[in-house]
Amino acid sequence: MNRYAELKRKETHIAVLGLNTEGIRYALDFSSRFSTMIHDKVVPSTINLNEFLESRGLEVNLDKHKLILANQAGDLRAAGIFYLNGLSTSMLDWGSVKDAASLIGKSLNAGDWVIFGPHIDPDLAEVVLLEVIQKNSGLRLGNGFEIAFHPAVIGQHNFDRMGNEMKMSHNLIVNQVEEILNIKKVNEFDSNQINYQNLDNELKRIKGKIQELWIPMLNDMTRETFQEFVELSINKKFLDAYTHLRLSTETHVNWKRFFDLVLQFGIKSELEGVLEQRLLKKAV
Repeated sequence: MNRYAELKRKETHIAVLGLNTEGIRYALDFSSRFSTMIHDKVVPSTINLNEFLESRGLEVNLDKHKLILANQAGDLRAAGIFYLNGLSTSMLDWGSVKDAASLIGKSLNAGDWVIFGPHIDPDLAEVVLLEVIQKNSGLRLGNGFEIAFHPAVIGQHNFDRMGNEMKMSHNLIVNQVEEILNIKKVNEFDSNQINYQNLDNELKRIKGKIQELWIPMLNDMTRETFQEFVELSINKKFLDAYTHLRLSTETHVNWKRFFDLVLQFGIKSELEGVLEQRLLKKAV
């Protein structure tokens, strides 16, 4: 199920668990666009939303923010996407995070999504939190619910030892999660997918193919045919047909990486001038 599509159609809610400063910041961002439930075990079940906001010194226009305070844990079953912050204070408390994961498990419906906050270590999520969620939900990852890591951790963590089941689930929904989190890509080649293979080995494979296969072929081209090749590659995705030039997480060949490597490995000077001029023009 595409929970993001349902969220946009106002057919479900996103729930934020853990209302420290970071959790509240995410909740307010979500609630400006989606119906958002908030819950924290330290919030008394007897207070209402206005009282909670006042206790935190927050002035929130509830005409512009669709916020719901889930006083009772059972209220969370109305959500379809869960953002696991899990922290009530600025202190990293894994007991609190595990309690929040347990509550999410008890609240999950088949097809729901769980997003792990940026402070949650992916290895610990796989070894500890996944088991907690599955045990309390009676559902299995990939066959009952999906997970995604916050994109902020993707470039900072080595996922080589992680099982492909977690990677597959993350890669399935991370593009929609980026939209939910309102994260903008730096450029067209950015990806928050997780490689199924070792990234260094994949890059080594690509470099080897370019050096062995492409450099000799490009050097056989005339200035005119090479210029046409560059234009087709940049503007018409010509290189996409050659899967050996892609990482396992990529759906399109990173033509910038390809041409940077071509320059690095060396092509004849007349072609090098054409390429450098074209890349400079594209950059501008």
